Amino acid sequence: MMKSHKKPARLAALSLSFALAGSFTAMALPEEAPTAEYDAALARLQDNQMEYGELEDLVKNYYEPIKSAYDALTNTEDMALVTELMYNAARDLREEADDIEDAIKDGQVSMGEMEDAMTGMITNKVMASLYRKNADSMSRSIDLSTRPSSLKSAQQNVNRIVQSLQSAMNGYEQLMANRAVAAKGVEIAETARNIQQTMQAQGLAVDAGVLSAASTLSSSRSQLTALDTRADSIKKSLCRMTGWGPDGNPVIGPVPSADVGAIPFIDVNADKEKAVGNNYDLTSLRAGKGGGMDQIAQTTTKTTTQTKNKVRNVAYNEDLVRSNIQTLYDDILEKKAAYDSAATEYQSAQLLWNAAQIQKSNGSISQIEYLQQELAFLQSQGAFRCADLNLRQSMENYDWAVKGLSISIS
Repeated sequence: MMKSHKKPARLAALSLSFALAGSFTAMALPEEAPTAEYDAALARLQDNQMEYGELEDLVKNYYEPIKSAYDALTNTEDMALVTELMYNAARDLREEADDIEDAIKDGQVSMGEMEDAMTGMITNKVMASLYRKNADSMSRSIDLSTRPSSLKSAQQNVNRIVQSLQSAMNGYEQLMANRAVAAKGVEIAETARNIQQTMQAQGLAVDAGVLSAASTLSSSRSQLTALDTRADSIKKSLCRMTGWGPDGNPVIGPVPSADVGAIPFIDVNADKEKAVGNNYDLTSLRAGKGGGMDQIAQTTTKTTTQTKNKVRNVAYNEDLVRSNIQTLYDDILEKKAAYDSAATEYQSAQLLWNAAQIQKSNGSISQIEYLQQELAFLQSQGAFRCADLNLRQSMENYDWAVKGLSISIS
């Protein structure tokens, strides 16, 4: 089903804004239209599917502030709106994280809910920090829109948004993986409650396992509701910047699995130097006067002093970029180790789940025991997918940092 906020029939920016682009990545659509290839590419963008690989094209063509930046390069108001939206998203996520933290401190979170609560709190804090950092960078870049390098600056802003959206899409799928587990927990609790009620009505003794499973129904439902609320918040953020608007309801496509085979071929030392050459903030620092000095300091110091300060600050920040690339690479290795461990646990869980299905077929396992085995399998399956997504995001962070974004991890 098409979304209610329908996209334009033709990509107006294609013939105007993108024709101006010489040094930035243009859309992956054929420039000559109409052709079968063009129509097919356009149809993919206009369907009701939000695909990971389409994020850049969606932002450029359907997120109005960015589209306007390409249509009118001197328009800084729209870029300010992007910054404001990111600051608002950061504030909302931080407030939600604080609410969760307060609930934990006040003892409102049970032990069974603690892990998910902690995960939600940490995820929101990380995403809030990411949005805030990107908003700060974008705010510093707004004045570049009137310079000859504005096309390059516009693409850099697109890259910042795309990186944020990739991270959000990754987080959304992790929530969905955890939601499948939570939904199965609700199913088990409801089944156990029904069994308990039936046995009590018949005057039969209720098995302890059934009583235990039934007692978790309320917390299981609360957990599921909390996951749905967080997922809805992320989906609104994704829709807002890709043309659907906050009330859109597209199908969110899957994030591609991590390219594990590429890890041994990463040349971290070569990438450090690439990052130093590409880093947006370093480029701005090199082009400016005084090496980051404010206007007052520049007017009250000698040119030679400014030059020395600039050389010193550039060298210092180049070392910071190199150090950060090493940190991001180490994070990839850490996430790879977690991925391998989760893969092993998932394989073991698969064997136990296969055995449970055989036991069910020959009647040697109860319905509750069978559902609990299924839950254990789904937990391992979800943990493996989340480990895969974490590794994917770690590798994306590294690649974006090499390309010039200032990426940091907690």
